[in-house]
Amino acid sequence: MRAAFVNADVASLHSASPRARGVLVRDGAIEALFDDLPAGLPADVRIVDCAGGALLPGFHDCHVHLTDTGLLSGGHDLHDCPDISSMLRRVHDLCSGRVYSTDPLYAGNYEEQAIAQGRPPTRAELDAVTGEVPAVLSRVDGHSCVVNSAALARFEVAALDGVERDGAGESTGRLIGAANYAAQNGVIAALSTDAKRAADERAAQMALRAGITTAHNVIVADEPFERLAEHYRHDAELPVRVISKVCSLDVRKVKRLGRRVFGGDIFVDGSIGSRTAAVSGEYRDGAGSGRLYLAGAQLRELFDEAAEHGLSLGVHAIGDRAVEEAIAAWETVIAARGALPGVRPSIDHFEIAQPDQIARAGRLGMLLSMQPAFDHLWGGHGRMYEQRLGSDVARGMNLFASAKRAGCVVCGGSDSPVTPFSALLGIHSLVNHHVVAQRLSVDEAVRAYTEDAAKLSFDEHRRGRLAAGCDADFAVLEKRLDAVAPATIKDIDVMMTVVAGEVRYCALD
Repeated sequence: MRAAFVNADVASLHSASPRARGVLVRDGAIEALFDDLPAGLPADVRIVDCAGGALLPGFHDCHVHLTDTGLLSGGHDLHDCPDISSMLRRVHDLCSGRVYSTDPLYAGNYEEQAIAQGRPPTRAELDAVTGEVPAVLSRVDGHSCVVNSAALARFEVAALDGVERDGAGESTGRLIGAANYAAQNGVIAALSTDAKRAADERAAQMALRAGITTAHNVIVADEPFERLAEHYRHDAELPVRVISKVCSLDVRKVKRLGRRVFGGDIFVDGSIGSRTAAVSGEYRDGAGSGRLYLAGAQLRELFDEAAEHGLSLGVHAIGDRAVEEAIAAWETVIAARGALPGVRPSIDHFEIAQPDQIARAGRLGMLLSMQPAFDHLWGGHGRMYEQRLGSDVARGMNLFASAKRAGCVVCGGSDSPVTPFSALLGIHSLVNHHVVAQRLSVDEAVRAYTEDAAKLSFDEHRRGRLAAGCDADFAVLEKRLDAVAPATIKDIDVMMTVVAGEVRYCALD
């Protein structure tokens, strides 16, 4: 099949032919870029009018949870509930209106600071509106949740670490740490296969509407090989390209699954919002300095075994104590093994990093799967980062420009449903970082979601730029990103998304 995408303002991100007016596609790959439509094309070549839009390589999202994104969309997204009473009404309606009546309830994306009472509902409040339906409400970062009594019993979390209790020793319903992960993994595992597959399809359509053609699907729950293999097969059938990445510590099982990359949320620590990210100081608005879930010899053994099998993995490290554990472990493995040409060390999130840590990560050539919208949503004066950690620490977070200057490869992602499934919001956030010195240029920001992002899955020679022989994956925007005010980048509309030469989304009349 051949197609010509015409009447476009093409930015190829390829130095040999940086700009063009159209793209000729054959059998899912780019045949040529052109300024004038080649003469003598057969009559069966499909002509696709791009209406003068800006055509650029399809965006990659290097850290997304597809199933969660679909499950926590629509009415299950509680971020718009201003107070506890509205949350409880929503939860009641969701319990009553479940499509699959035997499924537990999973909803979330709440933030305490956006709720009038400054807290989520308690177990007792949830019990009053859910009855016997197990209900789990996830905080926006996924590192804490609140549950009702039925969920406490169903998912057997009451005896685990991380169950908050009141003065009488009774569970309040709030969970962190091991209890949180057990509850959230449990509720998703308990959902019907049809519900989860429908959620994946919804998420894939969200990606296409955002111009995203490749998504790294981070699968947090480790499952038996047969179930994971089925999950990977289903991911491959979605209308976007999916890089499936299970967060397993069983390297041999990962090897059997056939991917060169895995992880992304192999937790070294937790999150700032839930006060479980491992930081060197203490949280200003709560006790403690977070939690380390993996460290020292555990990480070194994991990294060494992955290197032995030629696999690249990403670990979740947000606080500087967690970042230190991950960098030190890679340094030890590389010192013992020498250069690792087939392995690309990476860290996901990398939110709080000291200057020496950034320099060491650069010397390792580390790939950083970072989430620029974190700064957009929670950086800046008076916002969540400052509330949790103070202004000095908050200004030294999400240092995209510093990491890039040090030699790291910054790869953009959303961590959806934690932030909106939008590469344009990520690009906007890179260009408009709340600390001016940490801003990237528009070109650098675009490459974080295209050419540089493709390196995380070893696909930079076939995706992330537009040239003959590359996969025909691209997005058409209503305007060029370098032709609008930086403050409006997030508001640009996606007009068309093309995967393997096929129009998978189109907003043109």
